[in-house]
Amino acid sequence: MAKGASNVEFRCQQVLEGHSKAVASVKFAPSGLLLATASADKTVCLWDVATGSRMSTLTGHISGISDVAWNPNQRYLATAADDNTLKLWDVETGTCLRTLTGHTNYVFCCNFDTPGHLLASGSFDETLRLWDVRTGKCLREVPAHSDPLTAVHFAYDGTMIVSSSLDGLIRLWDTQTGHCLKTLFDRESPPVSFAMFSPNAKYVLCNTLDSRARIWDYERGRTVKTYEGGHVNKQFCVTSGFCTTDLGHWVVTGSEDCSVCVAAGGGAAGNGHTAPVLAVNVHPRMPIIASGGHSPDNSVRLWVASQAAAA
Repeated sequence: MAKGASNVEFRCQQVLEGHSKAVASVKFAPSGLLLATASADKTVCLWDVATGSRMSTLTGHISGISDVAWNPNQRYLATAADDNTLKLWDVETGTCLRTLTGHTNYVFCCNFDTPGHLLASGSFDETLRLWDVRTGKCLREVPAHSDPLTAVHFAYDGTMIVSSSLDGLIRLWDTQTGHCLKTLFDRESPPVSFAMFSPNAKYVLCNTLDSRARIWDYERGRTVKTYEGGHVNKQFCVTSGFCTTDLGHWVVTGSEDCSVCVAAGGGAAGNGHTAPVLAVNVHPRMPIIASGGHSPDNSVRLWVASQAAAA
C-alpha cells in the first residue's frame, strides 16, 4: 500500500507478469486504456488496463529496451534500446514500421512532441537527436552533455525539450533551433537520473542520485521544492511523475528499496515489488500509478488511489 496523503491510500490492484528481465519503462496510452511496458528482455508488452490482460508483445530489438513512448494519436509507439537504435511501431498490427539509426551508443530515452511529428532521443553517446517521424530522417544532432543522457521530454507546446544527464546537468533546448536556452544544476551537481516538464511546462521535475527529487522553476534557475527521505535513488535511473486528481496532487517516484513513493508535502512508500522500482507512470485521467520492477522481480504493478478509512 502507498499513502499519498493522510486520507488517501494507493493499493496494488493488479500485478502484470510477462517480462523475463527488468522492466525499464511503463507508459500509459493517452486514452489511459492501454499500458506499454519495455524491458531488458528486448520486448514491449501492451496491456489492457481494465482487465490486466496482455494484448500483444512487440519483438525486433536485438538488445534490451530502455524506454517506450506513445505517439499522441495512440497509433504508434517508439522504443529506445541498447542496440543503438530506435524503432517505430504500429500499435494495431505490432509491426515495426521504421528503424532509426545514427546514435553510436545505447539509446536510453525517447519522447514525442504533442502533434506527434517529432521524436526526441537521448543516448549514452551524450547526444540529443531530433527525428522526423514521417520520414525517419534525423533533423538535428545536438552534443548535449558530457555524460550519458538519462531523459528527454517535450514541453506540452513543443517549443522546448528538457534533457538530463549523469553529468549533473539539466538543459532546456529550443526545439526549432537546437540552441540551449538554460542549464540547471545544483551546487553539489549529483548525477541526474530523470527529468520532465510539469504539465503546464512552468517547472521541471528531476531525480538525482542523492535520493532526492526536485522541482525547478527554470526561468528563475532555482529549486522550489525538494523531496527527500521518501525514496532511495543512488545507483539506477529511476523515473518520476506528477499525479493530479480530485483526490489530491502528488509527485510519484520509483525507489531502489522496492517501493513506490508518493510525496505530498511529505512522503510515504508502498511495497509490493521485490526488487528496485525503476519506472513509474501516472494514468492521464485517473488516480492510478503503474510501476515496473528490476530483476528478479520483473513485474508491473497497478496502484489505485482511494479514500482511506477513518481511524
